[in-house]
Amino acid sequence: MSRNFGSKNDTYEFENNIYSSIKENICKNPFITIIAKYDQILGPKALYSSIDILSEHFIRNLLKDALNTKNKFVIINFENFYCQVLKIEVDDENARGRKQLFAIILLRDKEFPIIPNIHMKRIEMIFHKLDKMQVLNDNVDIFKFFFNEIHNIYFRKDELLPLESINLQIRSGLNTIQGFCQLILEDKEKFGYLTEENLMYYLTLILESCEDIMNSLENNLSSGIK
Repeated sequence: MSRNFGSKNDTYEFENNIYSSIKENICKNPFITIIAKYDQILGPKALYSSIDILSEHFIRNLLKDALNTKNKFVIINFENFYCQVLKIEVDDENARGRKQLFAIILLRDKEFPIIPNIHMKRIEMIFHKLDKMQVLNDNVDIFKFFFNEIHNIYFRKDELLPLESINLQIRSGLNTIQGFCQLILEDKEKFGYLTEENLMYYLTLILESCEDIMNSLENNLSSGIK
């Protein structure tokens, strides 16, 4: 779901006070990563950022805007960039409703294409593999570890950019399939078994990646025929 952020004054303030300072970073990297949560007492707050922490006012408004919809994936547009927000629930016996809501915020330059949901789902699975107690305790080290995990996938391998190339689209899909296969093996080694529910979920995501590859091939073939 795509939304425009806040009021014109909010956008103007952010564009002038912050965007200029992060422009170099957001232009040369696949995305800036922010991890946040909807604290049920203190409200929305940032827990970790891959660059110097951005304006708390901006992040709180961003999270409030994303919270206004029940959609799991939210896109919030600005003039020079956009944010893709992934909302993740973590079981927490001490929280209202026994769920704590976290958010993975990916800031992208407006020139970069939207990250497909299959990649967002993969990022979610990596997040769910983190130690739950450390996540619930807002342990910065565990969030750094999480960032390093996705950094190795999407920054060093450049899986997401530019994605206009058919070769890169296919490589990205294959790397995603490989990633889910590795998660299956890791679960099997860690727990000694794999639940039917998890197996079906992994297989569904793998099939989605296969479909992405097939669509890329068909679209490229159609373009060639024209």
